[in-house]
Amino acid sequence: MTVVASYLYRNGKRVEEVPLERQTFAAGGSEFVWIGLVEPTSDEMESLQKMFGLHPLAVEDALVGKQVRKIDVYGDQLFVVIKTAHLEHDKIAYGETCIFVGKHHMISERHGSARSHKDLREQMEHSPQLLEHGPDYVLHGIIDFVVDGYLPMVETMEDRVLELE
Repeated sequence: MTVVASYLYRNGKRVEEVPLERQTFAAGGSEFVWIGLVEPTSDEMESLQKMFGLHPLAVEDALVGKQVRKIDVYGDQLFVVIKTAHLEHDKIAYGETCIFVGKHHMISERHGSARSHKDLREQMEHSPQLLEHGPDYVLHGIIDFVVDGYLPMVETMEDRVLELE
């Protein structure tokens, strides 16, 4: 697994980096943990499942990949799958982002997606009054980020169609 980011946020501000080896996250109140992963292994996902009480079916879907876009509700947690796409050497390259959302955690996991969430995280950290809304706001931000990523591809395709006309 490539853990690209693992931070604890309190009142909308990044407080500290939290290594996954820590095994426990004492997030409560206005705190939440935001973990970003790229193509984790089954052992690593099993570890996260135990730490955050992730639903086994959601973990299985995240590991198998190539899921349909969806939002599943498991008790007080959400599991969201969104598709990513970008142009790569004149071909469309597809990827997938799986998101686990709980009251005090946000875990985003990318498969085959070349677009990092680093810029999104930095942008959101510049608005602590919004980030203070917690994992729900981060979920909205990730979905918006992915959808915005389609625009350059659509514009390029539109230009090519106009050239053909």
